[in-house]
Amino acid sequence: MFAAFVNDVLHADEIIHTGFILPAGLFVFIFSQAMLILNRLNRAYTTVEQQRNELVISSDLFERSRLGTILGLAKLAEYRDEDTGKHLERIREYCKLIAEKLSEKEGFQNYITEKYINDLYQSAILHDIGKVAVPDSILLKPGKLDSSEFVHIKKHTEIGGDALLDIESQTDIKSFLTLGKEIAWFHHEKWDGSGYPKGLSGEKIPLSARITAVADVYDALTSERPYKKAFSHEKAKKIIIEGRGSHFDPLIVDIFIALESDFNLIRLSHQET
Repeated sequence: MFAAFVNDVLHADEIIHTGFILPAGLFVFIFSQAMLILNRLNRAYTTVEQQRNELVISSDLFERSRLGTILGLAKLAEYRDEDTGKHLERIREYCKLIAEKLSEKEGFQNYITEKYINDLYQSAILHDIGKVAVPDSILLKPGKLDSSEFVHIKKHTEIGGDALLDIESQTDIKSFLTLGKEIAWFHHEKWDGSGYPKGLSGEKIPLSARITAVADVYDALTSERPYKKAFSHEKAKKIIIEGRGSHFDPLIVDIFIALESDFNLIRLSHQET
């Protein structure tokens, strides 16, 4: 019952919400131009490195430009099917909150470093970037998806992960995009192996994706959508607890419970205007 309910919420969350809609054709054009910019930046940086005795350039400014281009794509993906401009902000804050608490646990201190937390904070908003390739007829459908449509929309995980892998292979940005592609690929996997795209289970699911899964579902449940009112924090908490050990990593759920007041505070402080 829990799995079916959450699936209904998440399936419905793939449809368009009221507000600005970025047409697919325009998005494809912008996306292609952004990729060209990234490639040109990378080639320019290589040239500069070769000629750095003759030309001085700010590496920090360059990296920020590349990072801004990639994160801009995540924003565009969000605008294509949601009017929730605060959604990405909440997701990254929830993920950071979980990671910081998890870093205090035995066995995680050396893995979840400050750099890991910063990379997770940046990459969490790339979780649904693959939805840019989903046809409008499916992505914008004002109702529940049928089985064939859901098969199609599930491809957004692999499309997003593959796209980020391609960008990573053409740039020097490794750790940030490594987490980004993990999250894009696997944030719909479930602890019991019933998720997608690979049916991974337990700790075979990357930690970054397990963290994002809880953050994403909590935000979907507590956000207002055309098909439902926003659930209360208490109702969302109950649903997530019911998914402990089946949908979600039990440890991540335990951390969520310990931090529930902080989650609620983030939710309230990042409301849509």
